[in-house]
Amino acid sequence: MTNYKSTIRKFEKGYEKKGTRKLKDIKDRFIDGKEAENILKKEGNLEVYETFTKSFSPIKLTLTVVNPGKVGKEFYLTKGHVHKNRTPEFYILLEGMGSLVLQKAGKSKEVKLKKGKIALIPEGWAHRLTNTGRRKLKVLTIYHENSKPDYNLKFKKRITKK
Repeated sequence: MTNYKSTIRKFEKGYEKKGTRKLKDIKDRFIDGKEAENILKKEGNLEVYETFTKSFSPIKLTLTVVNPGKVGKEFYLTKGHVHKNRTPEFYILLEGMGSLVLQKAGKSKEVKLKKGKIALIPEGWAHRLTNTGRRKLKVLTIYHENSKPDYNLKFKKRITKK
């Protein structure tokens, strides 16, 4: 079994850009907005995920760390985006359990991530990560610096705990 602990530590300490998304930032991305509001009132503005980015022009690498948790029955997720410049992106699961949700022209599908395997997001497909496990989900993403992510979209497919 592949161990990515040193890769993860390097990203968490040697990043060029760090991003943090809290529940208040993405509450509108969950099915149950009312439940998101209840969580904010009871538990505060919880951290949903962080990103750690390094550039190797023209390629960028980002470690995305999604915390475990749910809003109602829906697992924590990333905001999701599509690349305006129609470039592909690659995802590699390093730790945890998770899925990618892909969407294009009314079609959507779930891709369950497998540790150490590369998942390709084809050109023109919107995508987001969902943490379906009880530990942090850690995924390395590889993409072109000119991909121009567009976050102004709605995802139809949802991953929930039954």
